[in-house]
Amino acid sequence: MHDPGSSEHNHRIPKPLGEAFLSLLERDQRRMLRICTRLESIADGLPGSGKLRRTAREIAFLDRAFDRHMFIHERFLFPLVRSLCDSRESFEPMLCQLEAEHATDQGLIFEITAAYAGAIGSTPRAVGVPLCTLGYLLRAFFENFRRHAAWEKMLLHPVVKNQFISETPKHQHDAVLRYSIGAGRSGRWFPAVVG
Repeated sequence: MHDPGSSEHNHRIPKPLGEAFLSLLERDQRRMLRICTRLESIADGLPGSGKLRRTAREIAFLDRAFDRHMFIHERFLFPLVRSLCDSRESFEPMLCQLEAEHATDQGLIFEITAAYAGAIGSTPRAVGVPLCTLGYLLRAFFENFRRHAAWEKMLLHPVVKNQFISETPKHQHDAVLRYSIGAGRSGRWFPAVVG
């Protein structure tokens, strides 16, 4: 029987940073799309779903998950794309558009949180916000995010994937990732921060 505490288990060879990063992007996108599905279920179930404890948890989780999504993209993915792209290809307009969409989605999350608090009467200033307002905001978020995610997957992720499977040696990709996260030569804290 294999002992999980054995030295063999504790000394697994980690994936190269590039492969780990691509896996991280895919996991992050799947997580956000699952949240969108749950938000759609809440919106479809209004007004009954509006006062459920699960709704509050989903909205809180959305806020944390989206912060993580923005951190991964704006701190790691966008600098990586900027550093890997051929100087003849300008991805700057696309990256600026994605940053603007992140800001819009973040604003929607703030409005969703405020509308939910007002709908359930937990904040005196916003008491009486109709649940239909919450429904419209939820729909605006998950429709925007699904479009945003499809666009990212179609246009941006292939740029990174192509770079990681190109002729460029893996150690160069690892160096670029380490540089973009400010981890220096070791890159030791990368998995702890984004894994």
